Amino acid sequence: MKKWLGLFAMLLLLIVCRVPAAAAEPEAGKEIVVALGADLTQEQRATVLELMGLTEEALADCTVITITNEMEHMYLDAYLDASVIGSKSLSSVKITRSEPGSGVLVTTQNINYCTTGMYRNALLTAGMEDTEVLVVAPSPLSGTAGLIGALKAYEVMSGKTVSDTALDTAMDELITTGELAESIQNAQGEVGSEDVEALIAWLKGKIANGELDTGDEESVQKAIAEGEQTFGITLTDGEKERIVSLLKKLDSLGLDADYLIEQAQQLYEKYGLNVVENANEAINEAVENALAEAAKNFVNDVKDSIAGLFKDLFSGFLN
Repeated sequence: MKKWLGLFAMLLLLIVCRVPAAAAEPEAGKEIVVALGADLTQEQRATVLELMGLTEEALADCTVITITNEMEHMYLDAYLDASVIGSKSLSSVKITRSEPGSGVLVTTQNINYCTTGMYRNALLTAGMEDTEVLVVAPSPLSGTAGLIGALKAYEVMSGKTVSDTALDTAMDELITTGELAESIQNAQGEVGSEDVEALIAWLKGKIANGELDTGDEESVQKAIAEGEQTFGITLTDGEKERIVSLLKKLDSLGLDADYLIEQAQQLYEKYGLNVVENANEAINEAVENALAEAAKNFVNDVKDSIAGLFKDLFSGFLN
């Protein structure tokens, strides 16, 4: 009986976990955190602050951190050639706390490679919530290092630690999305970077809500094929392998399905998808199936117990 009480307690916990928790109150402190590249010259610093809408006097009212080139190499060397990363840290970020439930809003200035969608998806993967993010550079740059500044600044603002695993996975997502978008656009001129961003976010949502088991190769390939059709993209075998590798890393993070899907819904609307409704149906079905299976096993166990009881009784009479 203790076994079944434990099982029903576990199922009850599963149902309770589906109810969104109330948003925690942000910690008291400054509402703006600025991450400045360590190698900005005074002239470049002035340009960056101007793009951020800040003066040196206003900067004194912000929390300021520094992003070094060593930090950039620490997180980017696995994905980009060292010559591409360079020897100077110039990308800078301003993040502003926003109202609970407002999500993540990204804008850029002088960033010519990473799109706002690429940043936003990667920041959501790393766990960022309710923040306005502005990524800037003193002159046109790729902006790949901006993700590091944004997440390090978010750690300071929120008081929450972003693990190296989460940051690495977010970086992988950013670089993978960008390289896929560039490759696919060159091969299929009609495909936009937004289509690739939507594909990755859609697959990530399937992982988060339990629809996709990355350990099942056939299931993963089927989901990718469905995504190709949905978003009008044709992938090479190599590109599919790159996505599979990313999906396995995403799977290990324990993503928040409700939050990710809610934030991505606007992106999906142009494709006629209602992922929130579909995801809820998938999760509810999984819970209902678990409850039904538990009830079935419980009844069978009771039957076996009663049968055993009568067997023991009759055995006693006969003896």
